[in-house]
Amino acid sequence: MKKERHARIIEIMQNQNIITIKDLAQQLNCTEMTVRRNLDELQNMNFVKRERGYAVLLQPAKDTDYYVESGEHEREKRAIAEVALKYIHPSQSICMDSGTTIQQLITMLPMTMPLSIITPSLVGALALSDNTNIQVLIPSGVMHHTNRSILISDPEWLSQYRADIAFMSCRSFRVPGGAFEHSQTLTSTKRALASIAQKRILLLDYSKWNVNSLCNSLKLSDLNILITDNKAPLELASKAAEKGIEIIIVNPDNNVIQEHFNPSEDSPVK
Repeated sequence: MKKERHARIIEIMQNQNIITIKDLAQQLNCTEMTVRRNLDELQNMNFVKRERGYAVLLQPAKDTDYYVESGEHEREKRAIAEVALKYIHPSQSICMDSGTTIQQLITMLPMTMPLSIITPSLVGALALSDNTNIQVLIPSGVMHHTNRSILISDPEWLSQYRADIAFMSCRSFRVPGGAFEHSQTLTSTKRALASIAQKRILLLDYSKWNVNSLCNSLKLSDLNILITDNKAPLELASKAAEKGIEIIIVNPDNNVIQEHFNPSEDSPVK
């Protein structure tokens, strides 16, 4: 119940960054004392700042329409996707979620490479529809209109499958928390995709670092590799690397790997 109320408070405050305790209590249909207690908890997690009689949302991550977001930071996303492409080999089974950086990766897949891809992304599935060498599995569920994807109705259904790699995205990324989303429904879908993969690779551009979303989709310990661009905060990347994650930082100006923390022996990235 507490998590649901926290999520609802963040949802309300994304529409109005500053709100009074009284207004929140009315919208949540609870007492002002309950609202104050929940805001104190959210303040301790650095999501909001309490002031006398009102609260302010801190650094909210944008819940942007898919086609708007796909045009943002396009150069960085393409450079990240080109690094990710090195991990893909013929006959692999791959999970790809609905992020716009992953959509860049999908457009780079060779037409002649046989692959099996599990994706909730309707945009991604459509892009792959002309490639007869790629088998595409779309889980059943309900459409998420903002990011043009399917929210998996029964995450357990995916447990019958196995994938070599899951390429994942997120709304925001924090250290030590990991990857975050705005809603629990998106979180469940992403966890389901990641759970069936032997290797989990998170793709995120610099704009996703150290901003706030409420629902933790993937912990740092869930990740094997993180690929980002050179505008990402190096100090935070270093802290994430201390947890044992392989982190690759690419320069989108020339696609050169600028930093590579914890490189594995079999890494295709040099």
